[in-house]
Amino acid sequence: MAILFVAFGSDASAESGTATARIGTAISISVDNTNPETDTINAANVNVTHGALAFGFIIPGTGGTVRVTSAGVVTPSTGLTLTTQLPTGPAQFKVTGEAAFGYSITMDASTTIVNGSHSMTVNGLEHNATGILNGRGEEVFRVGGVLSVSSGQANGSYTGSFNVDAAYN
Repeated sequence: MAILFVAFGSDASAESGTATARIGTAISISVDNTNPETDTINAANVNVTHGALAFGFIIPGTGGTVRVTSAGVVTPSTGLTLTTQLPTGPAQFKVTGEAAFGYSITMDASTTIVNGSHSMTVNGLEHNATGILNGRGEEVFRVGGVLSVSSGQANGSYTGSFNVDAAYN
């Protein structure tokens, strides 16, 4: 009597994979016009001008530049007189999103501010953002720049805008 054993094998195998997703908070950016006298974010005593990059009240003299750094240091060049009649200081922005996430800032390198048909250029726009949101999912940063003033600059108030964008890395 013979016994026949038949074995069936396979050279294929199957395994299941996993798909994952996380829905999170969209990143956003806004002008941060907090009150520097009461807000603890401004403990460095930087004269924040309620969101605006402010170059102050300038007497043009022979012309020159006014530099406002993102750290709040204001430096007029010789040839200009910078009075204390108006505040000076960096613009301030707040980025919000997912806690501890990285992000990047993209912004204009320069802008023009105008008063009717008269204009001045703001160059060297720079920021002090770290690019990492804190444990609350936010970061406040500042933007500075350099204003060029000509010797014959027309009197009046000049305004303009610049773009600042934030995106997750």
